[in-house]
Amino acid sequence: MKTIRFTPPYGDEAIVAWLDGEMAESDAEQFARLLRSDDLLAGRTAELMKSNQDYHAAFSALLEEAPGARMQARLAAHLSEQAPPRAGVSRRALIAASVCFLLTGTGVGYLARTLSGEGQDERDENANIRDLEAHYMSLYSTETLLDADSSPPVLRRGLARIAQDVGLHLREQQLVLHNSELKMVRILRYEHTAIAQIAWHQADYGPLALCISPLGQGGATALSSEQRYGMHIAWWHARGYQFALIGRTPVAQLQQAARQLQAALS
Repeated sequence: MKTIRFTPPYGDEAIVAWLDGEMAESDAEQFARLLRSDDLLAGRTAELMKSNQDYHAAFSALLEEAPGARMQARLAAHLSEQAPPRAGVSRRALIAASVCFLLTGTGVGYLARTLSGEGQDERDENANIRDLEAHYMSLYSTETLLDADSSPPVLRRGLARIAQDVGLHLREQQLVLHNSELKMVRILRYEHTAIAQIAWHQADYGPLALCISPLGQGGATALSSEQRYGMHIAWWHARGYQFALIGRTPVAQLQQAARQLQAALS
């Protein structure tokens, strides 16, 4: 039971509780918001992440090793550079990017703006969102979703969270895809934007995810395709939302799956 409540200023016990996923949901969200603006808190969090506590065992059932390892390696490489940081990329942002994959206790993951300029279009926030989603998905491997709890009650709670946070009411029957097993329904966050992530495991191609975000601008669009970070994307705008189906699935099959979802969610 998560009965202990934590409020700023945070001590080490609060940071450890956040890292272990043992912080109440509202407290964890407040902690994550402050983490993005407080250099001291970000630095202390990074130091505790490097301690000898067994965080791996605590998260082994929820996380694959690849994303955390890659982000930690990238963080170390950037922090070791003596050159001034890139415009818009701070030490705190790099730390936040590395720890975002650990925020699983609340069922919410946080997206950090990508360090690469690949595919970025600052004039189109919807394109930026797709860029973040594709970069996040590029870190998924075949094993990422295998141990996810995909029991009906867990999936229903995820759909209820999407209705609450994104305002979109979905049913499991709308999310059936050929040769794909529905594995996870959860909320990602980028700054103040809530993003629904619905993920399937495909036996032949691995993880496939539909990411749904509120539409920043523009109206309905036809199905479009693009590639970012080696991931294939089929996306469209409808009902005030951007829908982006992302995976390593071949383009023709991805578009077919996108058309099926587009019809089911219309």
